[in-house]
Amino acid sequence: MGLKELLSQTGIQSALIVDDAVDNVPLAEDLAGLEDQWAIFKDDLSEEHRQLIEDRFPEARLRAFDTNITDDSYVAAIWSLKEQLGDAVNPIFERYIGSQSADMHYVGLVREKLEKLDIQCTERGREFTGDAQHVDLIVIDLYLGGAQNENAFNLSKSLLKKAVKQRASNPPMVLLMSRSGRLEENRIEFRDEVELVDSGFRILRKSDLEDSDKLERQLERLADNAADTRKLAHFFHSLELGIIGAATRTLSVMRRLQLSDIGQIQQLLLQFEGEPTGSYLVDVFDRVLQHEIEAEPDIIDSAIALNQFIAAKHPPPYLAGSSELQDLVQRTLTQNIKRLNLKSSLESPVAFGDVLLKITEQSKDGHGGASGNPENRVGSVDTCYGDAILVLTPACDLQRNGAERVLFLAGKLFPVSRIAWKYSSDARTPAICIDDKLFSIEWDLKHIDTMSWPQLRESLEKEKVRVVARLREAHALELQQKLLSGLGRVGLVATLPATFPLNIQAFVPDINGIPQLLNVPSFNQGGVCFVGRDKDSNQVVRLVITEDGCDGLQDAIQEIPDEQVEPFALKALKHIRSSGELRRLLLNGIDLTKVSDSRWAPILPVQTPGGVSYMAQIAWNFSIPDTPIAKKELHKSGVLILLKDADSQPGLNDVIRSGAVHPEQEEVSKPEESQIEQ
Repeated sequence: MGLKELLSQTGIQSALIVDDAVDNVPLAEDLAGLEDQWAIFKDDLSEEHRQLIEDRFPEARLRAFDTNITDDSYVAAIWSLKEQLGDAVNPIFERYIGSQSADMHYVGLVREKLEKLDIQCTERGREFTGDAQHVDLIVIDLYLGGAQNENAFNLSKSLLKKAVKQRASNPPMVLLMSRSGRLEENRIEFRDEVELVDSGFRILRKSDLEDSDKLERQLERLADNAADTRKLAHFFHSLELGIIGAATRTLSVMRRLQLSDIGQIQQLLLQFEGEPTGSYLVDVFDRVLQHEIEAEPDIIDSAIALNQFIAAKHPPPYLAGSSELQDLVQRTLTQNIKRLNLKSSLESPVAFGDVLLKITEQSKDGHGGASGNPENRVGSVDTCYGDAILVLTPACDLQRNGAERVLFLAGKLFPVSRIAWKYSSDARTPAICIDDKLFSIEWDLKHIDTMSWPQLRESLEKEKVRVVARLREAHALELQQKLLSGLGRVGLVATLPATFPLNIQAFVPDINGIPQLLNVPSFNQGGVCFVGRDKDSNQVVRLVITEDGCDGLQDAIQEIPDEQVEPFALKALKHIRSSGELRRLLLNGIDLTKVSDSRWAPILPVQTPGGVSYMAQIAWNFSIPDTPIAKKELHKSGVLILLKDADSQPGLNDVIRSGAVHPEQEEVSKPEESQIEQ
């Protein structure tokens, strides 16, 4: 299916191009930073010129000049008189006119490209809210202002947020453009503050509009995921409204509690349980609020729609090494650290699910253990951050002093890494925030300990241990079940996949068949290694390269002269150039579970009329020999992709060892081609 048909099928048929260059009159902010030019303009004005200005803008005579030049109406008056004012006004508007002309050139290019795809286009300046309510795509400038400063950036965010907010349940796709080198670094801030769904938001440098298909590539990505993006946006909108309604109803129920009711609860229940009233009421509020959220029909209906999510067409990550998924996981597994200030027991200094760190004398002087600078303590992923213990004595025994000793499960802390993200049946807390840093905890089910109450209180008072986090009840219960009964897990939200960075290089066999390094500057961003599981809980490791990386690779191979490539490899390379299949494959992800560090492994077989069976090969930490590639391998070596472990990250063997392995896989030292092909 061509791009034109894809856009039509996915409902992207109208676009709004937003750029301040479209405005006919500049604002005062567009001329910021020109104080010297304004001063010269003031001194050079003749009496005739002053009269012209005062006739057009009478307020000018009543205010100071420095005040006038910050007034949009005054600037508009000067703009309208620029022909009559002549050379005196030219330095004021010179930069603005040049910037406007350059930007209008790009506005024209965008319009031309979109209209070739049968997309109806409308151009607007800073007044675009009304037009934004009826279009499928908004192409907007990063800076809505001639000064290209922070104010112009903030204006772009605020105006688009206002426009999108009015149709939050069905927002348009958004393409952010700029000539500025700050486009990349401002992308995340723009997305988050405007409250855009990431898969419905892309960026494009204006320079890439010239002699490039990058606009078309970004449109294809937006269209590929348009249906799921709209479903997800509707779900978030339903959550936003539903939470407000649920909170209102929860408060209505809670306010029915009279002081006398709370007194009876305290006398007849809490004083025997040993639980403080405030902690108990917060627990009740949590559960009532959750009940009311589950009662919101729009939340449930929009969630049902997400069950049809098309996983095969999911978008790639924009940035390598993002830890957003791990951060989301730690929020589902632990309570907010501020909640620890609310004691759950009148007598006990700890609660069920509390995580404590042991503090050694060595750690107190900053050389190791559980305090001090983590970077000074963690030499590698095999170096433990500190010893952790988890309180697993039942909550009722802690509150009533029903147990003589407190039961602990021991564990080790490690920096969050691919090793920590496995789905086998061991006991792990894969992500937990301690001292504002993410860690994982490997719990040792064979290492349990107890401590008397006097010992525990003394350890806390003398800072031998400290409470650093509290697991949510479901996760703590799961660990307790594994420890005490082995009867299986209780309900728990499945651990989300994690992402970890990799370094990437690409090679092409030269005329002699020797791999030659390709210059792909965007590979400096690295790639993303996703670690998840399959239906049998076996570890799955997937490579996904960022959009810029895939585009950079495609651009690099387009520039290689045919005469510099080994003839057998050239056939595969030509297929990569013409089809773009390798780029799409890398965006969707490649299974790395069985990729080797001792040889090249083919990627995805492709049958074509020309007889190409493979496009490219891949390896991980492979030391490439300085010899030609074997003849039988050249026909599938149009491009060679080499992955390398990023600094401070575990290596290939660590990743593979950490996953669940079938018995029949343990004896396999080298992957068979059929394994990679599938």
